[in-house]
Amino acid sequence: MKKTICIVDDEQKIREMVHSYLINEGYDVREAGSGEEALQLLEKENMDLVLLDIMMPGMDGYQTLREIRTIQKKLPVILLTAKTDEFDKLLGLEMGADDYITKPFSLRELVARMKAVLRRTQSDDRDREEEVIVKGNVRINLSTYEVIVQNEPISLTPTEFKILVTLFQKPGRVYSRLQLMNIAMGEIYANYERSIDTHVSNLRKKIEEDPANPKYIQTVYGIGYKCGG
Repeated sequence: MKKTICIVDDEQKIREMVHSYLINEGYDVREAGSGEEALQLLEKENMDLVLLDIMMPGMDGYQTLREIRTIQKKLPVILLTAKTDEFDKLLGLEMGADDYITKPFSLRELVARMKAVLRRTQSDDRDREEEVIVKGNVRINLSTYEVIVQNEPISLTPTEFKILVTLFQKPGRVYSRLQLMNIAMGEIYANYERSIDTHVSNLRKKIEEDPANPKYIQTVYGIGYKCGG
């Protein structure tokens, strides 16, 4: 079955170029010239992946991504960005993007990135099915991406969710920062492994009764983290 891709970019020439190439690669394609138009499309049709430009007038890519994640948590999104600063890239990933590609980009590379993201997300869905992980006061539903702490739902970023699931699936196993980064965001982000500390700090604030003395996510000094409790 053909995959349907939504291209969101205010530059018509870029939309047309990407549209034509993806059609030749066997994809169905939809276009949106703004964040608002993209959200309207997503309400009407099911998409398999969104290519989302960051620098758009009005509702920019970050705002659009935030809105997408409130309605479709699992829809793969790849950011198209002219920004090369690492902070901007990490910001997009933290907000829930699955990958990013910097303009100007090779169309062959774009398709390769798309295929990698689609394979990864489809594999995640098959593995999760209806599995539920319960540990203490924390309950994780892998198929719905829901996390319940002390009977209250909490909101996690996709990266936080992947880290939490990885640790909870194998209690006691020690993961290095690099291992967690590879699992949560892929090998291309290995140079950002210290940012795992920030993710873990945020997770502790959300799931631990006392974040300063964590029960569930414990530090293994000089190595990384493990699930305790």
